Amino acid sequence: MIPILMEFVAEIIEKAKAFGLTLSDEKEINYGVQLKFEKGDNDIPINVYSSKKKGISTIIGGSPKNPLRFIMQQILQQKPDTAQKDHNWKIWAGTDESGKGDFFGALVVCGFIVKENDAANLKKIGIKDCKLLSDSELIKIAEKLYQNYKNNIEVLILQPAKYNELYSKFRKGNKKLNEMLAWMHARVILNLNEKHKFEGAVVDKFASDKVLIGSLKDMKNVKLVHKIKAEEDIAVAAASIIARYHFLQSISLLSRKYQLEFPKGASEKVIKIGKEFAKKFTKDRLNEVAKIHFKTVEKI
Repeated sequence: MIPILMEFVAEIIEKAKAFGLTLSDEKEINYGVQLKFEKGDNDIPINVYSSKKKGISTIIGGSPKNPLRFIMQQILQQKPDTAQKDHNWKIWAGTDESGKGDFFGALVVCGFIVKENDAANLKKIGIKDCKLLSDSELIKIAEKLYQNYKNNIEVLILQPAKYNELYSKFRKGNKKLNEMLAWMHARVILNLNEKHKFEGAVVDKFASDKVLIGSLKDMKNVKLVHKIKAEEDIAVAAASIIARYHFLQSISLLSRKYQLEFPKGASEKVIKIGKEFAKKFTKDRLNEVAKIHFKTVEKI
């Protein structure tokens, strides 16, 4: 195996370990090597090729529905040890949201404080972007965070009825969802800053810096790193887990209350359950369980 290919393969194997994947097989193929990774009951192959013309290229095998495919795509998009740090803070906050694209359930924004000397322990707990975790894994990690870092957490939860009420007020003021979301992130950051005087905050980029800072005048005094894929930062990753945890709790609570299994997302299944809810409780009560400005409402 040529050195550049060996180096790339070694990086992929190390990165896969961080995502909880285990290398189960490795074999040479024409112009490269095939790796097979497994996690739980699932496995996925990846072919890594090297050529003078194209350099390193990869192909992920297996079914498009393989639950490990998304994780592998994330791994291949990240080049280990090459990313520049966005800050050198010793204590900082990260914020993220959950439920923005889900018709049913709450909209949740969470903030999490990280002290530099806690980072290694947070990684041991399993902190990573919540999209790379199953619901059961995420719940266990969230509970550990509450056990060990409760004072580092700030959460703002808008259950559907409150969400619809606040969204209506923002629309009357000629403001949109991103501006409401910016207000929520800003509120969480300022509340956290009252608990811990941190050096700055990292926020996943969902709107312009102007929208976020303009949402609350006091935000002008907070140093911000506003970036795409902010979940690479451990504070944002922890916040993403807690936010998703509360969103899942919201879905579970509504399901028990109304005796319907409310699905996540905005799929055909969501429309089906929406129709069942409307038949059982009337369409006028959708605001109790769903974000009624979604176009999904028109199909129910």
